[in-house]
Amino acid sequence: MRVATYNIQYGKGRDGRYDIDRTAGVLAGMDIIALQEAEAHWERSGNIHQPERIAERLGGYHVAYGATVDIHKPLEDRKVRRQFGNAILSRWPIITTRTFLFPKLNPANGHSIQRGITEATIETPIGLLRVYSTHLSHLCEEERREHARITMEVHRRAVIDGPASHGDHPDASWLEEPPPPVPAEAILMGDFNLTPDSAVYPLLVGPVSPIYGRLALPDRFVDAWTAAGHAEDSGPTIYKDWNARAGQRIDYVLVTPDLAGRIASAQVLSDADASDHQPLVVTFRD
Repeated sequence: MRVATYNIQYGKGRDGRYDIDRTAGVLAGMDIIALQEAEAHWERSGNIHQPERIAERLGGYHVAYGATVDIHKPLEDRKVRRQFGNAILSRWPIITTRTFLFPKLNPANGHSIQRGITEATIETPIGLLRVYSTHLSHLCEEERREHARITMEVHRRAVIDGPASHGDHPDASWLEEPPPPVPAEAILMGDFNLTPDSAVYPLLVGPVSPIYGRLALPDRFVDAWTAAGHAEDSGPTIYKDWNARAGQRIDYVLVTPDLAGRIASAQVLSDADASDHQPLVVTFRD
């Protein structure tokens, strides 16, 4: 099973040209994909629904779109929603999905945008999984810390809270079929806008011990990049120098500790030019 996370910059490539079909080409062969900065019905990108177009180009993938910006937009021939946010695409059916919004700062001197985290429950070859796509704040550590805290709260409460609806209802027709159980196993993917030396990083993957190194705690995630044998400070996903492929690692695939042993490899697609970010791909053993 191959999963990928990709901040697609609303289809705008390194050459400044919008081409969502080029984006889809980069993602060919992936089984589950977490997208960030995916939009629907914006003039700049051709008034299309980008997640649905990518899913179509990949051969009919299933889509969970978690719009964090959602505005009425009348067109000459129809009414649509101008949207922006995260998405999850899957080769297999997405059984349930939910989106949780983050609180936001509202500075007078900086661009602030509503962000959130989208969850999809998917039956995969390695079992039933919760898959998340998120995009943490670009503004400052203070806001990223709050977004990370809420992310961990969503993850930790998922099994306790159970599915979006459960239990008996006096009207038997209300829930036509029960939703699946909420699995403990999860994959968290996204653009975190932070590097591994950030003070926010340990909130997600655990602190460092001077004796044992990074501690894999049962209630936190494991960084798939390091679980695949790479150093924490390697694998940049956004380049300051394109020719040298040099920059920072700010895009991540994190897994619950029970999935870490299934990771076969992790790779940054360093030559992809469909965005200002590079896709990160992680392969799991069946």
